[in-house]
Amino acid sequence: MRISLDGRELEIPAATTLGELIEGIAPEIDPTRIVTRLEVDGTAADPTDVPALAVWRLLGEEQIAIESVTPAELAATRRREIGDYVHRIADLLELAASGLIAGETMDANRLLATGTRELGLVLELDHQVAVLGNMPTTCDAVCEAVRRIGTQLTEAERDRRWPEVATLLTSELVPALRASAAA
Repeated sequence: MRISLDGRELEIPAATTLGELIEGIAPEIDPTRIVTRLEVDGTAADPTDVPALAVWRLLGEEQIAIESVTPAELAATRRREIGDYVHRIADLLELAASGLIAGETMDANRLLATGTRELGLVLELDHQVAVLGNMPTTCDAVCEAVRRIGTQLTEAERDRRWPEVATLLTSELVPALRASAAA
């Protein structure tokens, strides 16, 4: 069995399950680091899924790769990704607004639902990254735009006032998203 921890080869006694292996190498992992990648012969495993690791059988010939990062490194990496996510959401909402104006309400509403669902996830990620990295959030302008137009947008959607929904998206939310993505 070949085990690589952050690029460093480890020698440990054979383990029968991936759970036993992870438990056995735990002292080798710096306690201030978070395991972000665990692969067995190129197949990803979730290092936080203890029951799955406990039943993952090892034959002894596997190549196991483990990577870890500090919380600050993880926060910095995720922070860089947030801009890409926000840019994609802005594109989705802009496309939804165009569809609403063109009368393609069914497709536009699917895009709008996808965009708003993803926006909620990204805002939560931004908050968690800020907490993890002990830094300010990057999407404050987006949160402010949502607070400012949220009720109006919901009412316009409920009443099927599609031009108003499109205007709110393109004049308020999309610019806030673009500004946050650029920051």
